[in-house]
Amino acid sequence: MQTASRSKAALEQEIDLANAQIQTLVRREAEFQRILDDLRKMKDEAVAERLELEARRNELEAQKEPINWLPTELLIQIFTAFTDLDFEDINYRPPVVVSHVSKKWRAIALSTPQLWSRIILEGFRNPEVAQTFLLRSGRSLLEVDYSSLQEHKANQECSYMVDFLANVSQHFSRVGALALCFKIPLPIVYLLPFINDFANAFPRLAQLTLSISTPNPSFVEAPSLIDKEDAILKSRRPAPSNSALLYLKLEQVPLFNFPVAFISNLRTLDLYYSPRKMNSTRHDYHLKMSSLCRFLTLTPLLEELILVNTVPYFDVTPPPIDSADAVDGSLVQMHPVRLEHLKAIDWTYPYTADVHRFLTMIDAPGMEKLDIWVEELPAKRILETLNARGYHPTTSSHKYTRGVISFPGLRDLSLQTAGEDTTACVLRKFSLPSLEKVAFTNVDSAAREAAGAIDALPIFPRLESIFRDPRLPNLTHLTLSHFRISDELGRAEGVLGYMPLLTSLSLDSCAGVGRLLDGLKERVAVGVQRGVKLCPRLEALSFWGCQDVDFDGLRAVVLARNRSAVILEEGSKGLDGATGTITREAVVVVQQGGKQAADAPQRGRKIKPLRKLRHHAHGNGPSSPLSGSPSPHFVSTVIAMREALAPAHIIYVRVANCRLINQDDASSLRDLGVVDVIWAGSD
Repeated sequence: MQTASRSKAALEQEIDLANAQIQTLVRREAEFQRILDDLRKMKDEAVAERLELEARRNELEAQKEPINWLPTELLIQIFTAFTDLDFEDINYRPPVVVSHVSKKWRAIALSTPQLWSRIILEGFRNPEVAQTFLLRSGRSLLEVDYSSLQEHKANQECSYMVDFLANVSQHFSRVGALALCFKIPLPIVYLLPFINDFANAFPRLAQLTLSISTPNPSFVEAPSLIDKEDAILKSRRPAPSNSALLYLKLEQVPLFNFPVAFISNLRTLDLYYSPRKMNSTRHDYHLKMSSLCRFLTLTPLLEELILVNTVPYFDVTPPPIDSADAVDGSLVQMHPVRLEHLKAIDWTYPYTADVHRFLTMIDAPGMEKLDIWVEELPAKRILETLNARGYHPTTSSHKYTRGVISFPGLRDLSLQTAGEDTTACVLRKFSLPSLEKVAFTNVDSAAREAAGAIDALPIFPRLESIFRDPRLPNLTHLTLSHFRISDELGRAEGVLGYMPLLTSLSLDSCAGVGRLLDGLKERVAVGVQRGVKLCPRLEALSFWGCQDVDFDGLRAVVLARNRSAVILEEGSKGLDGATGTITREAVVVVQQGGKQAADAPQRGRKIKPLRKLRHHAHGNGPSSPLSGSPSPHFVSTVIAMREALAPAHIIYVRVANCRLINQDDASSLRDLGVVDVIWAGSD
């Protein structure tokens, strides 16, 4: 019992000792925990301070880049311009790239909805991309570009289109530009209900592009797309439209698939249709001129018409002027479409005959710009080709057109042709009295690719061969590209002599340029002031790839126009010491109380004007003398003479890839008063 009692006491003692030790350890543990907490706090403070310093350092590093000096508002404009760029890789998304550059840029990108307003999709396999852009774009106006993948089959295209509409259609109300491209016509059918309800579905749609990428697609699965012309025309109502659509581009898509009110405010129409197949069926669509004319009557506000590789099938003819004229029963008689607001036509790949026949059906008194790329007829199967465009070999060409077409307001003309003959044929039946800018380009690939073969370039025709009236009294800008100037004597005068107001002459890869420059050089009359004969208002000269233009010729032109007028020391000698031809110079008319005085410094002899006859009144009344006022023709002649004696200065010269003119030569023109000299290498 005693042993057990001692044992219990010992145990208690040991327990007390253990408790004391535990308490000591608890205190030590608490102390260690306090120390650890303090250390952790110190560590956290150190980490926070480090992060703050790193952020400060990164901010300072970023300040080394000039773009980060810009204010946020300017960065937003730069980012917006970047997101507007087109990239080949459809998966390269500029807003995402910007948001991953830095914290600052990410904050700017995420807080700028317009950066996410351009949505480009290829198929609809990944709806999350579209949803992300739609969410981040807020309420900004959207630009949606959807195209199908090349490997898509017909059922996949339709399925993706259904998914696209299901996810995006709720945002159509803020779509400003919509572009859809498919391989087959059928998916377009799914979009038409929204277009028919455009007032609710697309109240802000300003640009619409619908494309079918397959050439000459078959509409066997979508016949409704090619059978609506009559229904659309019958539904036409003259009521004003609230449609926002200003630009419409159709590629292989039939014209009549839109409500009349939807297209009535169009400003630009862009069309692309493959050439008509020889063996086309009723399920194929080809653009007819009659359909195009009817469609244009629905767009009275149209300002620009673009035809890309598109020539309609000519099934129309103007009504005969003489009722006795026989009418081809296969052609539809239509009056030309009156388009009061049409200002520009851009057309590629018609034949020469197509141009006049097409423009016969367009009545556009306000046309200002015409840009045409004329294609040369193929060497083989000419009759089949013309027949596919609506020409019949048994019908005379004058049955299709009506005389001379006048565009009184046309100011800008750009003509691309293949060869000399085509250039001389296109414009012969047009009256263009107000031209201010003209550009002629030879697009004959064989001639352009013949390196160094000057003879391969076609000769630029005489203006008498190009225009019905070669006089171009308002022309200020002339551009010639890939032509050869004839060595024929007087060819420069035959071109430039019709352009008294020319201020800018541009020559691109032309040969025989020296002949034109000779016409622009100084002309000296005996004993009188120096002057020029052609283009006294010329101020700008540009040469690209003209391998035979030399510096001496260019310098002579500049010197003739930039030097101050002087009197020749020897009145009877020209520049080369030879006796010049006596010419009549400017006459200064001064009206003083009905009397005229004239000065003409010619060999020191004073020439008096002939006395004008008095015109007696009819009957017995007193005679009435003329007032002595000079005629308008006489005044214009005097002004022309004065300008020839004091021509405008050449202030701009551009030389690029002209092997006979080096940089030092070009720079020396500044010493002659040329303000702006640009030299861009020499081949």
